Amino acid sequence: MGLTVRVEKRIAQDFPGRDGRVVGELLAELVNHLTERGDREDKERIAAATLLCGRGRVDRLLDAVQLAKEDWRDVLVGAGLADPGWRERLEADFGPG
Repeated sequence: MGLTVRVEKRIAQDFPGRDGRVVGELLAELVNHLTERGDREDKERIAAATLLCGRGRVDRLLDAVQLAKEDWRDVLVGAGLADPGWRERLEADFGPG
């Protein structure tokens, strides 16, 4: 499964050009590996959280990917997507789903 349209748009915004393609591949690989049995919402949430933690910098994104591999819940906390209001935060940062 690939990334959602709104995550792909945010990648293009935060990481234009070739960096965006690499970031997209990294995030797709990460979420597919971490959530093999998870639903689409879980995959999007983890990808979005990792992207938010990257804050538009490849070095930060790589750190966030590594953190997610160790414990993806830490990335959710770091991005503010761990609490009950995470859906609203996701929509505020990425647009409607």
